[in-house]
Amino acid sequence: MDAADHKSHPHEHGRGHHHSHSHDPAEMKKIVNRLSRSIGHLESVKRMIEDGQDCSDVLIQLAAVRSELNGAGKALLKEHLEHCIVEAVKEQDHESIMRMNKAIDQFMK
Repeated sequence: MDAADHKSHPHEHGRGHHHSHSHDPAEMKKIVNRLSRSIGHLESVKRMIEDGQDCSDVLIQLAAVRSELNGAGKALLKEHLEHCIVEAVKEQDHESIMRMNKAIDQFMK
């Protein structure tokens, strides 16, 4: 897949530093679809609580939603590393790399 197949957009970091990076549109669509399924799943968990379903069943479904969200986060992380961070390293954009490290720390909590 060449650069024409990727969606590019600029990022600005701190003191006017910015770089363009690209994402694979097909991968981003998959991530959006995963999030949409998670939203639907979470809505059904909300209805379970509203309908007075057993708390054990609700907790199991909440764990499933959390797992789905973690999967979407991992997919986004991989996409970002493969495209954006590679570009940041080439451009010696240390701020973008630091921001990614901070985001990974937050995601892994």
